[in-house]
Amino acid sequence: MQRTTKITTAVVVVAIAGLVAVAAPAVIGAAPAVVDAGSWVSERFATEPSTAPTSRAEKTEQGGLVELGDGISVPAGGPGDCTTNALINIYRDDGSPMHAKLLGELVEMGASELASGPVTLDAAGEIFSYEVQAGDSLIAIGERFCVDYVTVSSFNHVRGNEPISPGDTLYLRPDPTLPFVDIYGPYNAEPGSSTIPYYDGVAAFSTAVATADLGAARWLWKRLEKDMHPETAAVITQALSDDDLPLLRRLFP
Repeated sequence: MQRTTKITTAVVVVAIAGLVAVAAPAVIGAAPAVVDAGSWVSERFATEPSTAPTSRAEKTEQGGLVELGDGISVPAGGPGDCTTNALINIYRDDGSPMHAKLLGELVEMGASELASGPVTLDAAGEIFSYEVQAGDSLIAIGERFCVDYVTVSSFNHVRGNEPISPGDTLYLRPDPTLPFVDIYGPYNAEPGSSTIPYYDGVAAFSTAVATADLGAARWLWKRLEKDMHPETAAVITQALSDDDLPLLRRLFP
């Protein structure tokens, strides 16, 4: 998520705590497990649950399951009024860094009370990102674009019960050629040790990127680099060298 607060405090905390990657990273296979959407509820999700003429369970019973690829099947009827379903799949092949890609297709169902923000299109004219407005709900955003909001949340580094905020950019169409930054598991961490220093370091780096403070980002990167997969680290190092803020914001939303 974008952050508009200053990073001074975060940098001090990171400097004191250090950024030794000391935890066992989660292992994500090429065919990820089914996600329990109920465990990812944000503080704003319960604002006003949107109504649909047919429930998800009824749609599934009527239309069965649809194969999206990568061995993943979803209900034939999507969220809300959608008749299709999409999701963002975050995966890792053996020995490679994590990546993400869109399975299915995004559909613009039109703005709603809880998803009224503007949409950015990519060079091909396809839905690329969404700008959060006051009062928005991730569930409603998912219903607007016929995409699983849980996977949108995960891809955009929404932490725990952290609410989305006005001005945040939610990326809806991953570039499968770019690595995905795991905010929880440092690379080659030793089993049984804490992930907190790494997690806090990534959060501080994300804040530096959001505030366009590349000086602070470079300072933090000297401590974070060793905790990233080498291929991921190479992409971030090059982006910092090129002052490529758009790319850094996509890697650290």
